Amino acid sequence: MKLSVFYDHVIDAHNQTGKEIVDILKFVKDRGIIALELRLSHLQENPKIKEWVKEAGLLISCIYEFYEMGTCDETEKVRTHLMAAKELASPNIMIVPGFLHGKDVDILKETMTDRDKLFSFFDSHKEVKKMADAMNSAVKMGSDMGVNVLFEDFDDFSSPMSGINGVAWFLEHVPDIGFTFDCGNFIMHDEDVLLAFSKFEKRVRHVHCKDRGEEPSVAVGDGRIPVKEVVTKLISSGYDGYFAIEHFDAGDQIKFMERSARFLKNIEQKVGEKNNG
Repeated sequence: MKLSVFYDHVIDAHNQTGKEIVDILKFVKDRGIIALELRLSHLQENPKIKEWVKEAGLLISCIYEFYEMGTCDETEKVRTHLMAAKELASPNIMIVPGFLHGKDVDILKETMTDRDKLFSFFDSHKEVKKMADAMNSAVKMGSDMGVNVLFEDFDDFSSPMSGINGVAWFLEHVPDIGFTFDCGNFIMHDEDVLLAFSKFEKRVRHVHCKDRGEEPSVAVGDGRIPVKEVVTKLISSGYDGYFAIEHFDAGDQIKFMERSARFLKNIEQKVGEKNNG
């Protein structure tokens, strides 16, 4: 099992504890987490991150960034994104292509759970189609550079891929893109996580292990999302991608990272015992 964690959580842990970033990265590595999920803008704002990652002996699982592909030509930004991944030997970049605005957000909320209505809405929406075209171009650029381009079910009601049908439309219109399955985001539209997984399993190239509970943030395994079932199915099927630990807004990131890593490692152990027994 290849575990990673969001660098954002490392920053939070630094702010919460006063510990040096390098020391927190070493703590992460000692817990069996081998890589970081890193935002491109963080990397651009602080070149020392490269040194810290190298010193801690960590890898980069994915570099993500936000775009405005529905309204802007983001070609050069994508190129920069891919070059950063190439330099840091990250196998993946993840694109959040953009968001809808105004009355379109209301239409999106109303139609997301109705496949026919949503597809009709997207098929006639200039910005959504422009996002898909830009994502196709990014995938081609990534292929030429040996970097996988991904997107996820993003948890924002203004995101056109926040639910099952939105994801399905983009997978259909961007056929070569990889999918980051975020365990905790389909709940936004009260959708069944395991149903979503069954629909998209063959396209999953990366996983965000996010749980949901009563608190603003919970460690992986402490909430109500069937993360265990998703992770077990993936490991059993031979999935060799990363499982990225995610819990933004955690009050104690050190504790949460440790608990999350332990939970996921325990799943791996149990699957191994079952296969060997």
